[in-house]
Amino acid sequence: MGLIGTLRALLGSRGGEQAARAQIDLDRAIALHESGQLEQAERIYRTVLAAQANHPGALHLLGVVLHQRGDHAGALQSINAAIQSSPEVALYHFNRGNVHTALGDSRSAATSFAEAARLNPGYAAAWVNLGKARFELGAPAEAVAAMRRAYILDASLPGLRFDLAAALIANGDEFDNAKQLYVEAADLLREHWQESANPAAARLMFAYSLHMQDCWSEATANYRAILDANPAPAERLKAHSHIANCYNQLGRMTEALAHYREALKLDPTLTDTESSIAACINYDPATTPQDVLEAHRDWARRFSATPATPTTPATFPTQGLRPHTWNNDSSAERPLRVGFVSADFRRHPVAALCAATLERLRAHGIETCCYYNFASADIVTARLRKAATRWHNIAGLPDEDVAARIESDRIDILVDLAGHTTHNRLGVFAIKPAPLQASWLGYFNSTGLDTIDYFLTDPHSSPPGQDAFFVEKLLRLPHTRFCFEPWEFTPEVNPLPALSKGTGADGQITFGCLNNLSKLNSRVLSLWGRVLAAVPGARLLVQAQALNDAANRERFAGQAEDAGIARARLELRNFVSMAQAAMSYHDIDIALDPFPFCGGMTSFDALWMGVPVVTLERPMLVSRQTLSMLHNLNYPEWIAQDEDHYVAIAAGLAYDRVRLASVRQELRARFAASPLMDYDAFARDLAAAFRCMWRERLLAGNNTA
Repeated sequence: MGLIGTLRALLGSRGGEQAARAQIDLDRAIALHESGQLEQAERIYRTVLAAQANHPGALHLLGVVLHQRGDHAGALQSINAAIQSSPEVALYHFNRGNVHTALGDSRSAATSFAEAARLNPGYAAAWVNLGKARFELGAPAEAVAAMRRAYILDASLPGLRFDLAAALIANGDEFDNAKQLYVEAADLLREHWQESANPAAARLMFAYSLHMQDCWSEATANYRAILDANPAPAERLKAHSHIANCYNQLGRMTEALAHYREALKLDPTLTDTESSIAACINYDPATTPQDVLEAHRDWARRFSATPATPTTPATFPTQGLRPHTWNNDSSAERPLRVGFVSADFRRHPVAALCAATLERLRAHGIETCCYYNFASADIVTARLRKAATRWHNIAGLPDEDVAARIESDRIDILVDLAGHTTHNRLGVFAIKPAPLQASWLGYFNSTGLDTIDYFLTDPHSSPPGQDAFFVEKLLRLPHTRFCFEPWEFTPEVNPLPALSKGTGADGQITFGCLNNLSKLNSRVLSLWGRVLAAVPGARLLVQAQALNDAANRERFAGQAEDAGIARARLELRNFVSMAQAAMSYHDIDIALDPFPFCGGMTSFDALWMGVPVVTLERPMLVSRQTLSMLHNLNYPEWIAQDEDHYVAIAAGLAYDRVRLASVRQELRARFAASPLMDYDAFARDLAAAFRCMWRERLLAGNNTA
């Protein structure tokens, strides 16, 4: 509804109480008002008020005119007077809400619109504007409730369909497991986006609502159509950013990188987009270690206080930052206060690799302080919060505020557990709120920041020579950079599946991979095609979230066929929950590791389920995670030196069913006795690494930067 509303409705509210002359004057003023002759209408309203100062209709309409002419303060005064005279008129409260909106006071606007809706529950426009005000106040769930009410009352209100869709999407973005909200938004927009005053923006919402339902191929088609229509810069930027994220989910990393780069051209300040570029190039088999380093250094050049350069050893102080004076106790052997920053202190692979360790650090002279960068929590969050000496929720807080909190906590060593992954807080580390900073566990490469002094790794993940491709100083733990704790719902190991798929040693072998489809590039598929050719009758099982998308599943099957993997030998499975994923290994005899980005948690899960993993040795850490596990399990014979060797290892395992069955039954016990699950020893080694960092700093003799 417009600002005037149905002005003539006011006449009925006065009944017969007004003098005939005032009635005639108001009729004439309203006609002028509705025709846009605001100055003339205002003069008549003031004439009526000169004769009857508390006339509610004239006061209200004068306020509306003043509002339309930009005098919002005068409008508010006049409409407030009308409400004081006649507080039960819903339209008065409605237009007072519009004035508050113009003044930027969303809270008062929401109060006025809510009162209008209370007085007249069938007032659809009041419910719409109440929803908009609640949306501005950062309450998308309440906004959705109000707009749904309006939509039931009058779905034809201009713009309501699009406002409701926007609120649904915002509400979905705020909460986990909100797919139904995106479904509802898509249903509102599917046949109607072109009716919007801004069709490109409406179609973007439609595409995004598909995107968030995991309908990535359909979303991508809509994003492409938006880009083909040459939209305004704002819509073009969003389309490039969102289509890049879709391609990322679909496992099409070349296309994802191209669109991330286009988005960055349009807005060079997009920190997360540059982080996505840095992370995505790790999937490209043609990318060199130097290319990877340069991408991470480029992020630092754009967004941190100083450009990054490789430093060996770490330099103190860091040049170019605002001066710091850390008043930390310089004693060498005192308990150290170590802060850990992560969005993954929940049921997440990172938590499975650090929770048991964080619980044990206190016994080795380390106070753990956790800075949690995620909105929701679960049972794992509660466990880690109990283990921490201090706990702070930092989701949504500006980098500067988080840095100030860390400084006030007098953290000695601040540890990043995210790198360039989603929900990272590298902006905090660029400020350097702690005297020492380190990267560990959550990322598989240099961050590019020279404000991060160390990268925690191990001798197998980082052999000699890898130091040249890290800005941080590599500090190698004795055995492993991560310590694995299986989830409580992980099933028991079953007998070798091949033995139930044929007679004795002739049973059908199933190779498998549960990694993200983004890791399964054409070179990987070609190598796996060679493995299947070497083991006639074997099949390949692939399970990934990207296969939930029907069009993408067909695309991938075609790509595999081009690589020599016949469809009859390929089983594609949809994504399942974390609690169910390990059950897939009951159907897999041998796991095949991709490259250059090898498995992490998927390799841990496979090995814990008794499934050998064949991996290809390459120079960078991102390719050596499984290799490190196998060295710690004393199974180096599953590490291939080249592609021919990879085929030979896989085929050799497949043809020795007796040995394969034996390994399946012994692997879990060997795993449990290895450094990969020795939590006390790992906590001791990690604490010693922190102590080593601190002593090096004291030897450098600096307490400022």
